[in-house]
Amino acid sequence: MPGSRGKHQQDSPEAVFPPAAGRAAAMPRLLDLDSRGELSAAHVRLVAKALGKSERTVWRWLAAAREDHRLARVESSHFTVSTEIRRLLALWGGNASRVHAELVQRATEDPDAPAVPSLSTLHRAIRRDLTRGERAGLKSGEAARRAHDVFGQRPVTHRNAAWEGDHKHMPVEVDVEGELATPW
Repeated sequence: MPGSRGKHQQDSPEAVFPPAAGRAAAMPRLLDLDSRGELSAAHVRLVAKALGKSERTVWRWLAAAREDHRLARVESSHFTVSTEIRRLLALWGGNASRVHAELVQRATEDPDAPAVPSLSTLHRAIRRDLTRGERAGLKSGEAARRAHDVFGQRPVTHRNAAWEGDHKHMPVEVDVEGELATPW
C-alpha cells in the first residue's frame, strides 16, 4: 500500500558500484575530507547513493574508520569443510554426528589435534559448503547425487542476460561452402 512504509524503510537506490569495493575506495576520500573539515552530509549522501546503502550505514563506516582505521568490512572467520572432513563424511556415509564423534576421539588421543567444532557448527558448515547433491551423494550414492546436480547453474544475473535455445532441424537449405545443407 503506498505510503504505508515506515520512516526508515525506503527503497534502496540502485547501486552504481559493488558495496565492498566501493567502501574500500570511498572511505579514504571521506576520511581525507573529514580531516580537512570539509566533509558534508552531501558527500555521505553521494557515497550512499552510489553504493546502494543508507546514509546511516556510511556514517557508521566513517565512525569505524575513524576509530580503528578500518576501511573495509572485516570478514569473520568461520569453520569450513576441509578435505579431511569431506573424507570423513564419505567414510561415514554423510553422517555428521559420526564425523563429529571421530573428531572428538582424535582430539582426546592427540593433544596437538586442532580444536573440534561443536556439532551444530559442523552441521552449519556442511549445509553451507556442500551442495544438496553432494550431501545426497554422500548419504545415498552417486544416483542420488545426480538427481540433484543434473543441470548446470549460472550465476544470478538480471532477467534476459542470457538466452538459451534448443537444437532444431530447420526445414530450409542454406549454402555452406558451396554445398546445400539443412542447418540445425
